[in-house]
Amino acid sequence: MRAGLWLVLAIMLVAGAVTGTMPAWSAVTAVVLVPASAVATFVAIDMCSRNMQWPILYAVVLPALIALYAFWLAMPGLHAILGRRGASLAVWGLVSALCAAAFIQAA
Repeated sequence: MRAGLWLVLAIMLVAGAVTGTMPAWSAVTAVVLVPASAVATFVAIDMCSRNMQWPILYAVVLPALIALYAFWLAMPGLHAILGRRGASLAVWGLVSALCAAAFIQAA
């Protein structure tokens, strides 16, 4: 069930890459960070099972960021407000920071 979410997110991002609205470097970054964020989410869920409360934020925020980015890719009207480069840098920067934080906290 949880893996289905990540499959849907990956499909949404592939659709953004195929339509050409996603920068090429962002697509390469997504290939690395989407699986890493899936693992970070599963790690966060495991931390929650060990009575840690804050890691639930990783499990909520990581997929939400990726989903919002995929929706943003599908809405060209928003590209004028938030440039493709800036939005991609912001999203993947936050995703990588949250993944790193989840892995560090779990160690």
